[in-house]
Amino acid sequence: MSAQPDLSPIIVTDAACDLPPADLNDYAIHVAPLRILFGEESFRSGIDMTHEMFYDRLARGDVHPSTSQPTVPDFIELYRSLAQHNRPILSIHLSEGLSGTVNVARQAAQALEGQPITVHDSGTLAPALGLQVLTAARAARASYTVEQIVPLLRLAHEHGDLFFTVEDLSYLHRGGRIGGVRYQIGQVLHIKPIVTVSKTGDKAGTYIQAGRTRSLPKAIDSFIEQIKERVGEGGTLRAISVYGDDPRLAQRLNERLAETFNCVYLEMVPTAPVLGVHVGPGALGVGYIAGDWPV
Repeated sequence: MSAQPDLSPIIVTDAACDLPPADLNDYAIHVAPLRILFGEESFRSGIDMTHEMFYDRLARGDVHPSTSQPTVPDFIELYRSLAQHNRPILSIHLSEGLSGTVNVARQAAQALEGQPITVHDSGTLAPALGLQVLTAARAARASYTVEQIVPLLRLAHEHGDLFFTVEDLSYLHRGGRIGGVRYQIGQVLHIKPIVTVSKTGDKAGTYIQAGRTRSLPKAIDSFIEQIKERVGEGGTLRAISVYGDDPRLAQRLNERLAETFNCVYLEMVPTAPVLGVHVGPGALGVGYIAGDWPV
């Protein structure tokens, strides 16, 4: 008898996914690079430019960086390289409301008609995207099919969230993420928005304000309270904290998370360089999903 084909998918994401390197390696998660542009210079986030290299270059202040999504040929090259494994591909990406990456992935998948590729919009980014990707990777390791994994991703999005804030609003302002009036008021009054990604309505998949704080240390209290409202004190939680160039507040945030919830998965990573373009060095955030791993 011939061996049954392996229907568990290979997992692909993009460089806006915040996950510990150990998880990316352990689960063989493939990452499509997003690019950071310093003037005419182009770097692949996390490949040509590491977290440390990015903040060193940013500190020079000579050129304000911008970002660029992968191209259709980038995705075609990646998908073709994975075809040798004779397995389906599940490609999970940051929200369409924040980047054209997921649409580029769809175009590449359509160009490779003979290759079974499913492209999924996570509706979010950063550590919240990371937790969805890890959910998919764990399920794929347990021999779940794409058709079985996609509903798990939708549930993860429904029961999870992302909160972050920044020390310097100018990075969000330059990237067009907040308007000029809100930027000016925030800078003068030292008010920092707590930002999340909307799940419903016309703004679904885009940034909205979920509160405000006077400082990054005070943001920790807001993060904890908002998660408590959704999960309940002592509730089971999977979470990843992220930071810009200083891990100390993220360490304190994880201590509070561990004290307040039953954390079955709790990690901390520097945010991806390509996301650092929009939040700057003074950033703090958390992505979480309520409940234990489904697989």
